[in-house]
Amino acid sequence: MNYKMVFNMLGKILLSMAALMVSCIVISVFTGGKDLVALVLSDVIIAAIGTGLLMIRPTKTSFYAKEGFVVVALSWLLMSLLGALPFLFGGIFTNYIDAVFETASGFTTTGATVCEAISKIPHGIGFWRCLIIFVGGMGVLVFVMAVLPLSKERSMHIMRAEVPGPSVGKLVAKSKDTALILYAIYFVLMIIEALLLLVGGMSPYAAFTTAMSTAGTGGFMVLDAGFIGQSTYLQIVAGVFMMLFAVNFNLYFYILLKKFGVAFKSEELRWFLGIYAAAVVILTLNTRSQFASFGEALHHSAFNAASIYSTTGFSSVNFDKWPTLSKSILLLLMLFGGCAGSTAGGIKTSRVMILFKNGWNELRRLAHPKYVHTLRIDNKPVAEPVVRSVLVYFTAIMALTFLSILIVSLNGYSLESSISSVFACIFNVGPGFGAVGPVENFAHMSYLSKIVLALDMLIGRLEVWPMLLLFAPSTWRNRAAFR
Repeated sequence: MNYKMVFNMLGKILLSMAALMVSCIVISVFTGGKDLVALVLSDVIIAAIGTGLLMIRPTKTSFYAKEGFVVVALSWLLMSLLGALPFLFGGIFTNYIDAVFETASGFTTTGATVCEAISKIPHGIGFWRCLIIFVGGMGVLVFVMAVLPLSKERSMHIMRAEVPGPSVGKLVAKSKDTALILYAIYFVLMIIEALLLLVGGMSPYAAFTTAMSTAGTGGFMVLDAGFIGQSTYLQIVAGVFMMLFAVNFNLYFYILLKKFGVAFKSEELRWFLGIYAAAVVILTLNTRSQFASFGEALHHSAFNAASIYSTTGFSSVNFDKWPTLSKSILLLLMLFGGCAGSTAGGIKTSRVMILFKNGWNELRRLAHPKYVHTLRIDNKPVAEPVVRSVLVYFTAIMALTFLSILIVSLNGYSLESSISSVFACIFNVGPGFGAVGPVENFAHMSYLSKIVLALDMLIGRLEVWPMLLLFAPSTWRNRAAFR
């Protein structure tokens, strides 16, 4: 393990985080400065720690996959621990665990909150709360790659460890250029949504923070009721952009290159839209009696299905009151999540495809032992190691999910509340059902449950392995493991 290189990288990441907080300080200055001291003090502490780590100069430049995983996992832990300082110093929370929970929820784009008076948060800290979702959506380290000069070797190992999905590749020759392209597309889409929300009557502060939260599929808003009670126009805008941000960003790059055939023939995209359409139809028919008209039922079903499937976590109504079938559909959408290479959480639609196709192949092999069929996606064969990694990932994430449910169930809440709270956090969705439903929050959870759920958020966002490798003894040995 190249410890000095890891510490040096962590220093760069924390300094980038401190630089981002400056924008919140500026907003605080122009909006009354109630949270100015909290933000400045937090920024100074983060910058000081980052500078100290940056001063550790590596004597070796070797950087392997092992270091990439460790840098990603440690950086997300540090960002959650230090990014909580404004909430603590600003008096938003009276205890550090709640502040860390809220910060981890933001950076991992989960959107689960322990804040009970959102509209009372000063603008500077409120902006920080949504900014960390925006940066965390595409990946904090992808952001660092876009703005800092990193070697090709370091960039690719970091990108593979942080970008969600069963695999990650480069759009262009250099990983840095790939990061810049992804963030450019991401930023432009966010600005377009913010402008459309402004047209719909939102204030500039609410419009831009909501757009940042939508872009990261995070679900934080500066309004207590969120999208409940908002106009149909605003809900439609948000619904459309939630789905757009849950699509693989590589497809947008192909569209920019006018390779429309490549983009629209994506099998994952067809599955993603097909699952969404089926969910909307079932939800609309199942909830029709709860609304004044079929059109209203269709509208709210489409919005909330988009919110849960994209793992954004907004709600236009209290879907906790929907029939059991509808809530079961939403629970499945939490599990599935958006596309690989998007800002959405969940296990990803591409993995759902591989699991389904592999299961179907195994079923046919049982009936016909001599049956041989290569699993294909987009008419390309999927390598056996990829299929195996998907199966191992699914086994690991479900095992951690069940373990977390057992721990959270110690709170004494209903089974529905316990299961959905873990699903909402480990798959980075936000709201669940029952005690953690769309009009409730996680503030009443025990400290043990909050710690477990915060770790679940990080495990889910980094897709298990970077976090688990921190606890593997072989990770810390000075040999060529994981290279």
